Amino acid sequence: MKPSYKNMRAFWLDAKNLENRKGVIEIGPDKIVAAGVEMAVADGSSVKYVLVATNSLGDSSFYFENNSKSGLGGFVGGHGNEPLQEAAARMLAHASKLTAQMTLAAGQDLPAPTQSGHVVIFALSKEKLFFKELSEEGARNPENDFYPVFAYSQQVIGHFSVQSASQKPQGNA
Repeated sequence: MKPSYKNMRAFWLDAKNLENRKGVIEIGPDKIVAAGVEMAVADGSSVKYVLVATNSLGDSSFYFENNSKSGLGGFVGGHGNEPLQEAAARMLAHASKLTAQMTLAAGQDLPAPTQSGHVVIFALSKEKLFFKELSEEGARNPENDFYPVFAYSQQVIGHFSVQSASQKPQGNA
């Protein structure tokens, strides 16, 4: 993982970033405050990572490793984009219901997907981090309990892409 991606990933996996913010809602029996999906994608002979995350304040992000100088691309926000916020809220709500089927991480250390074509679904409380690794094929199976989380993560990505495409370039024209 490239350092810039690691930094953004670490931000989303640290519930302390929400400590002083008003309006944080703790969801479900494990009091989940953030959730997301991390994917491993083949890029030639290497693997790159993609992260989609949201929190109970309605903040969302979509980050991906790329070949730019910084090594990071992505989108932040989604505020004012109701379809994006709804998909993100549903992703969070479904993840909060599945913690009993997830593994409790040691500390706040989220294992990355072990290979290309795998995803890690996570749910974060102020004290605990839960995760589940699946093949992407398994995550896309509508009969899998984790399917809604993955499906909503893909909707979040789509909404970020539409939002980005509709924004006018800034400049002196």
